[in-house]
Amino acid sequence: MAYKVVWHEKSVKDLERLGKREAALIIDKVTNYLSKDPIKLGKLLKGNLKLFRRYRIGKFRVIYTINEKEKLILILKVGNRNSVYK
Repeated sequence: MAYKVVWHEKSVKDLERLGKREAALIIDKVTNYLSKDPIKLGKLLKGNLKLFRRYRIGKFRVIYTINEKEKLILILKVGNRNSVYK
């Protein structure tokens, strides 16, 4: 069963800052792949961000959390790997 994907308003703004092609690619990958198995496809972060996971899409990263009870993925931040963790 696929998880429901919810985009935080900050992540929507992050997508708007990217080009249309990159934003469409990220939305497609999250919707069609990450939503099916977010635990296996994502990687746990370390340090201050240890409660979050990341999903890699080329040079971009999607930072998210999972709510297992509600089968929900909350996308918190989207961006280039050089700046998304700041």
